Amino acid sequence: MKPDEATLVKACLKHDQKACRQLYDSYAPQMLGICMRYARSREAAEDILHDGFIKVFEKLHKLRDTSQLSAWIRSVMVNTALSNYRHERSVEAVTDTIDDDAFFYANDEIYGSIDVEVILRYVQQLPTAYRMAFNLVEIEGYSFTEAAKKLDIGESTVRSNFFRARKILAKQLSELL
Repeated sequence: MKPDEATLVKACLKHDQKACRQLYDSYAPQMLGICMRYARSREAAEDILHDGFIKVFEKLHKLRDTSQLSAWIRSVMVNTALSNYRHERSVEAVTDTIDDDAFFYANDEIYGSIDVEVILRYVQQLPTAYRMAFNLVEIEGYSFTEAAKKLDIGESTVRSNFFRARKILAKQLSELL
């Protein structure tokens, strides 16, 4: 972290509104991109972003290493998106599993040749449970076990939802080519 950012964090902790606005303006565009992956629409992503920054400012005093500010804010945003998902999740969760031969790995070359904005639109169209599993495993790098704990569902369900999401995305994206 740059020395001026450490100073900025200290000013935010003193409730300096100008510093808080500067911190928000510095990180909001990047964090909106993260929120967009978890939301169905830009409006929903902006709501997650707003809620996430409220948590950032409420819990900024808990940040121990200011050099980890960006990663910490990212973690707050992901956790806010997951909290939002758990809150809105319907009573009828996807709980079935799929057979081993149904696991489908998308061709990474497909993803590499398509604009990121197009991929994001398709990710946003995934069923919510699939989108959450896909984002946590594929984008955030969590293991199936870790994702299951974050989503409060079984590991086999996360695995199933993840592979179904990849299958749907691969089919949709391959149709573009």
